[in-house]
Amino acid sequence: MLGRRFIVAAALIMPVCAAAQEGDSLHDLLVQYRCPVVDRLEQVYAAGDPANSRHRFLAITVPHAMQAYVQCIFHDNNTKLYCEAASGFYYDGPGEPRTFHHPTSAIAALGRLGFSTDDSAGNFNVDLDVSDPPNFNTLADFMLKALHDGYGARADMKLRFNAPFAPRPTSKCIPVS
Repeated sequence: MLGRRFIVAAALIMPVCAAAQEGDSLHDLLVQYRCPVVDRLEQVYAAGDPANSRHRFLAITVPHAMQAYVQCIFHDNNTKLYCEAASGFYYDGPGEPRTFHHPTSAIAALGRLGFSTDDSAGNFNVDLDVSDPPNFNTLADFMLKALHDGYGARADMKLRFNAPFAPRPTSKCIPVS
């Protein structure tokens, strides 16, 4: 009887522990990457012509994962941020049969963040309003949460950045040893 109670208690506690670990892993990812993402978003926002979206994007890729990236571009005179999350649609060449689909759990996680979940014609997407002044922390957290929840990004991974107007972080995000 005692053994059965232990199993029932363990079964009840395990989801709570898993949720706590999930929260810890997101927290750790935000601690590790919020500053570099905010820094790059600030650089991209300030660069170029706000009336022209050309090169005003930030793409972040999860290493060693298939089709695992989030990319966002400022548009409409810096009042909007259009974001895409990889759907797998572009994995195969044009006209080729589609061979890659993300798990339903990844799609659901992105859907909870507001991304479209229709991957029949391209990537998952969402168009966000940008406040005036912009809250770059909120935008960075959104991108990182999408990478975390949708593609398994964690703090110990070396995320890759692509931003023509922000090829590297400024000195404010470089740790001093």
